[in-house]
Amino acid sequence: MSDSQSESVYHNLTRSVDVLMNIADGNEEVTLYLSTLSETHAGPETLEETLNCTRDFLPVHTREDEQIFLVRRGAIRTVTIADGEPAGLPHEESLAAVDLVRLELEGGETIEGTLATVLPPEHPRLSDFFNFTKSTFIPLAVDEGVTYVNRDFISIVRF
Repeated sequence: MSDSQSESVYHNLTRSVDVLMNIADGNEEVTLYLSTLSETHAGPETLEETLNCTRDFLPVHTREDEQIFLVRRGAIRTVTIADGEPAGLPHEESLAAVDLVRLELEGGETIEGTLATVLPPEHPRLSDFFNFTKSTFIPLAVDEGVTYVNRDFISIVRF
């Protein structure tokens, strides 16, 4: 087995995704690296899966100054991707809903957009989504694409 073949056994292939990331210092254009294979479904890993994974730190490559660093997922306020990835289809026992919302974040930032939720029949309200979802990052369709908002920074949800 050649060196390149043995490396491929231990190295996950990735694809690069350009995003606008908001952390404590402000907005920064960065590249994230997503796996070409998802652990939960056929096909590549989605940005939503990467943001909601169990790893505490994600590798980031800045486009402006070509630096590579690790960023703590909990420190990320928002991540915006210009062309959003397709969401999963609701399964038949779920109720799909689309709401126009305005999220008010700590520090006064406001983000308006469309929130598509897939809710079980026993929890069909928007408040149920925010109270029972396990996802850290909430996808919101905005004019620029899709913004994933870290729920830990959301103060008020207006609809």
